[in-house]
Amino acid sequence: MASKRHQESGADKRKKKRQRDDVRASMAGSMLRYVQGAPQDPDDQLSTSSSSTHHQSPISADSATAPSPDQPSTSSLGTDATQPTTTTSGRVSSVTERRSASDIVETYVPPPTDPALWPAHISDTDRVETVRRGPLKVSPDFSFPKGPDGRAFHSSLQFKTLPNGEKINRSWVVYSPQNNAVICFACKLFSVKDIKLTAEGHSDWSNINTSLRGHECSPNHTQCMVKWRELGTRLKKGMAIDQAELTLLEAERKKWRDILKRLLSITLSLASRNLSFRGSSEHPYEPDNGNFLKEVDMATYDPVMEIHLAKIKDERSHTHYLSHETQNELIQIISSETLRTIVRHIQSAKYFSIILDCTPDLSHKEQMSVIVRIVHLQLQPDIKEYFLGYIDVEETTGLSLSNVILEKLKELGIPPEHRCK
Repeated sequence: MASKRHQESGADKRKKKRQRDDVRASMAGSMLRYVQGAPQDPDDQLSTSSSSTHHQSPISADSATAPSPDQPSTSSLGTDATQPTTTTSGRVSSVTERRSASDIVETYVPPPTDPALWPAHISDTDRVETVRRGPLKVSPDFSFPKGPDGRAFHSSLQFKTLPNGEKINRSWVVYSPQNNAVICFACKLFSVKDIKLTAEGHSDWSNINTSLRGHECSPNHTQCMVKWRELGTRLKKGMAIDQAELTLLEAERKKWRDILKRLLSITLSLASRNLSFRGSSEHPYEPDNGNFLKEVDMATYDPVMEIHLAKIKDERSHTHYLSHETQNELIQIISSETLRTIVRHIQSAKYFSIILDCTPDLSHKEQMSVIVRIVHLQLQPDIKEYFLGYIDVEETTGLSLSNVILEKLKELGIPPEHRCK
């Protein structure tokens, strides 16, 4: 009789690997919830003057992410990857995080900012958190995709023009990058009716004005707007029924925001000095654990980090944001924000020039470095040079290099017409 197989089959291993990859991908950008700015109150988003069109430009909901469809996340305070924790003997060992019932309550995951990614049935906790955060605002430099008829969403749809010419902000109009459609924020949260503006969204851009005018005059929309405003007012004044739970949730959010701000400062300090992050050990409180963890060890003089590290050492918390995956994500966040700032400076300049240089790497693969030179318009003109990165090229002919650099500028949103010299 054949012996029973003790090892997993290749199909089972691949299946588990796909599950781990899916979980890891769903957690991308989960830390940004704790470093984004304070949300706007729905009452503050209304404007009854015509000048609101010029002063209320949309801003991105995530301050360190490019304008893209929001991704749902399944964890807010950690990853399922192997991360270092402390044993009872004081030595930090590498273990896989396990979720308990208390961890789930402590690590509440807010709903995505894109309403198209919200569940069909929204819980009261998610509804309160969404009202506190406010509607999603798309970044001003976001390029709205066009439909088959060549039409696209326009920011003017977020304003209603009265017969006397006065413009009122439609705070309930939310553009969903995920579905390329318009969704009613108030009805999505409070309406029990299943209509197009609360399901997949309205994307018929040729008839969008008629649909919005008809929807905002409906009794169901009016009731949902009243519920939204009342809940927003109670949250602002601290008069909600579950105010004690909301206070604890806000304290937890502030704690993690303060921790991530300190970790971002450490990351920025090491990156600006071109220092390595990791050492031969990935465990805190050990020699040769790298510059990042050594800076964290020295941060025990800070009250916030002192409490955080004490919980890790006493095994009261297995979530710490000190793993190498977190370090890479912090570096990527800073890199993306730095690149966006550079692009804004280039876009504000009247002219810019490009400096290219090709050289093979160790694998004999041709790489082209891209440097942009501008005159920064300040109190006094200042010449700036910005390095935009390396680009892999297949051919080094003039035509090939020109196509590659034009494609790169188009990807970054830098128009080369009439300004590149």
